[in-house]
Amino acid sequence: MKLLRATAAQQLARDDASYPAWGTGLTLASFKERERRLRSHSWAKRTMSSWFWVDDGNQFLSSCETFIDAARIGARRGLAATIASVFTEEHHRGRGHAEAMLRALTDELAKTCLAATLFSEIGTRLYGRLGFCAVPAYDTWFEPLAEAPSVDWLKAPLPDVHRATPSEDTLQLELSSERLDWQLVREDVYGTRLDVHGARDGDACITWTAYWKTKELQVMSLDAPSPKLVAAARHVAHRAGLPKVRIWETMDLSTISGARREARTDEIAMFLPLVPGVQAWTQVERGLWA
Repeated sequence: MKLLRATAAQQLARDDASYPAWGTGLTLASFKERERRLRSHSWAKRTMSSWFWVDDGNQFLSSCETFIDAARIGARRGLAATIASVFTEEHHRGRGHAEAMLRALTDELAKTCLAATLFSEIGTRLYGRLGFCAVPAYDTWFEPLAEAPSVDWLKAPLPDVHRATPSEDTLQLELSSERLDWQLVREDVYGTRLDVHGARDGDACITWTAYWKTKELQVMSLDAPSPKLVAAARHVAHRAGLPKVRIWETMDLSTISGARREARTDEIAMFLPLVPGVQAWTQVERGLWA
């Protein structure tokens, strides 16, 4: 068995096999167009790789993708890899191919990265066996709001997100303007692009995207627990006809009227340190999802 970095042609061929798993709600043609647009975005062109786990005859057994971001552990700067779209065709499942692929992949990533991260939709057991640690995850939900707050509205391109330096044992990924723009591609695939994707109140910002697939406005980043900024997202949800606003918790929002907090059971953030001394991953915002 061996790990291969896929060519563009191999990526396209793999889309046919992964469509039943990743193309819910889309035709095969629409799914392929979504994947083409995501891969052709400038951020993905710079940061994305596709990986195949193959047998000695080069038969595909499992596959995944990685995206590389700037990262910090305390004041130390470097790179982190987000692993996504782990997929094994049904007739190859139950034989440990995905686990073997990920072990080989993290060995490869350890040559250049401080850590590997992922967002699991299958619980934590498989990735836990590989050494990944789960980050406690909660969502805060809000209903739409008809009244528009007094804020400065932001259109794409959105600004880079800046966060304070983490503690010496804590991982933090940087959320760039280009990465936020990549998240907006899905709006066009599943529905109509919003006219605004964020708001500013003083020095604090919020950014969001409409995720038409689940009928929610997803906040990609939030600088402060500002009722005005949250109200801006709620108002845009109202205008777009979306019944809910979802914020991945990185701060306490319980004092904002209408907040409803729930433990997250999907898209569970997990991290694997690839250098010594990393104990936590902080500021895990929706904009980092892949």
